[in-house]
Amino acid sequence: MLLVTRKNLFSEPTRLAISVGGVAVSVLLITFLLALFRGWNEKVGGFVENVDADIWIAREGTTDFLAAGSILPTERAEELSSVPGVERWSPLIVRPMTASKDGTEMDVQLVGYDTQSRMGGPVRMEEGKEVPGPSEVIVDEALSHRYGVDIGDSIAAAGRDWTVVGKSSGGDFVASQTIFVALDEAQEALEMEGLATFFLLKLRDPSQGEQVAEAIESADPRVLAITSDDFAAATRDRVLSDVIPILMVILILAFTVGLVVAALTIYTATVEKAREYGILKAVGFSNGYLYRVVFEQSLVTGLLGFLIGAGLTVVVGPLTQEVVPQFVVFIRWQDVLGVAGFTLLMVLIAAYVPTRRLAAIDPVAVFKA
Repeated sequence: MLLVTRKNLFSEPTRLAISVGGVAVSVLLITFLLALFRGWNEKVGGFVENVDADIWIAREGTTDFLAAGSILPTERAEELSSVPGVERWSPLIVRPMTASKDGTEMDVQLVGYDTQSRMGGPVRMEEGKEVPGPSEVIVDEALSHRYGVDIGDSIAAAGRDWTVVGKSSGGDFVASQTIFVALDEAQEALEMEGLATFFLLKLRDPSQGEQVAEAIESADPRVLAITSDDFAAATRDRVLSDVIPILMVILILAFTVGLVVAALTIYTATVEKAREYGILKAVGFSNGYLYRVVFEQSLVTGLLGFLIGAGLTVVVGPLTQEVVPQFVVFIRWQDVLGVAGFTLLMVLIAAYVPTRRLAAIDPVAVFKA
């Protein structure tokens, strides 16, 4: 049976290439989009998850980190020290804005943090000073890579010029990047003396986060207290909720393209060899045998297409990320296995229509012809 399958497949190299190419393009699109989603998902919520805090406190109605529409008086934060389970706290200022360097505009999240506690500051320092001083700023390396911002450069933001003294990582939100300044500098530049956007709480027992958050909200209904995991999830939802439906439509189209190309080529090959199949039926081969031949052809086509498509994703993904930094790709082996399952489903469906054609072949009619 394998010999028949191989003969049918490789007797028409052009047709085989078209079929394998269609499946490969489909696999490439599906795998690449999944890797893109994973990359965005990791980046968007990564900063909030990695900040050394268990609970974020914001003004009631705040939805996520990126919106940052919260304003809280820092004097009220003193009350937090008496909340059972709180080990320490720190104010944080976050403001989305447009910064510029030599006339080039950049979307950033200006973060003003307490340089003593360092809560809410850079997740990981990569280069330069670890603590910004007066009129100094630490930028995320993604901003540096995308716009050529380097240590010693000057960027304009919040109505003043800042000297870049360091680079950090972990603050890339894909569409915008974090830049870090001292809390008092941010308060002065934004005219927010005595105010903050968030209060960050570190608990003695992080597992008590939900209970402490509920206690804080019960004591003061004007604030929102939310755990870091939930706040990260809300931030991801804000960015990705509008993207996911688009990705789903493209995934369905990619699956359909692979299915149609594979089905058409396998069906055409089956019809063209109807006489040979009729002869096989006439000499005693069952429909089940012929079905297996077609399914094997489809499976071999799918396997070749999957290997090529997955291989191209591994090569194209990093190259695309170098050219377009917004294309953050993260390839997981679980997703690759999932795509393999989709490919199997694709080729099995593609083989269904030709099998119906085989069942309709009349071996007597073949000999009459």
